[in-house]
Amino acid sequence: MKLSVTIITLNEEKNLTKCLESVKNIADEIIVIDSGSTDETVKIAKKFGARVFFRKFDNYANQKNFALEKTGGDWILSIDGDEEITQELAPEIEEVTKSTIYSAYSIPRKNIIFGKFIKYTRWQPELDRHVWLWKKGMGKWVGEVHEELEVRGKIGKLKNPKIHYQYDTVSEFLTMMNKYSSLETKNENPIYHFLVRYFYRLGFLDGWRGFVLSYLMAIYYLEIWVKKWERQI
Repeated sequence: MKLSVTIITLNEEKNLTKCLESVKNIADEIIVIDSGSTDETVKIAKKFGARVFFRKFDNYANQKNFALEKTGGDWILSIDGDEEITQELAPEIEEVTKSTIYSAYSIPRKNIIFGKFIKYTRWQPELDRHVWLWKKGMGKWVGEVHEELEVRGKIGKLKNPKIHYQYDTVSEFLTMMNKYSSLETKNENPIYHFLVRYFYRLGFLDGWRGFVLSYLMAIYYLEIWVKKWERQI
């Protein structure tokens, strides 16, 4: 079975080498969809033998579905440019793609934020489990911001997580908030989100990072509400 790895990118030179190193031995092809990087992203991708295509960004689902159209493998693995497939996960992927039991597999994700693995605060690997591996033709991406794969057929679970190197600084997190809040459509209660993350999801066990992340996510949902109100006046 051939495995196609898809990656969408925009100025990912800081993380892309680590990402590509982690998949080069399991991928039969690597498809990179770039939306106009001005750094070394495209050069790095081509150095690893990736097929690189340009597409102007409109939303995440469309970008990833465009990547899917370019693949020639029997199985698809979607990974972001700031993610890494671990040494434990790679052989698990190779093993399950030999099977025909499931149409897709969900994978847990470890999030590194502000330089440390976040174990709680609703960033637990099991709570950030999504489908990122599937048979070609059995899934498509839906959703403009927090896109998910819509799958036809049975979904299995992989044990080992991939790693997501997210925000090194609060400034990077704030930049994300401003970008995503302009696209988000859901109405959520900011106070509810703080309480759930910091207390119910044990964010206080992540130390100051747990508090800051809980606070910032509350502000994020407040920002969504304000931007929606602003568009209506």
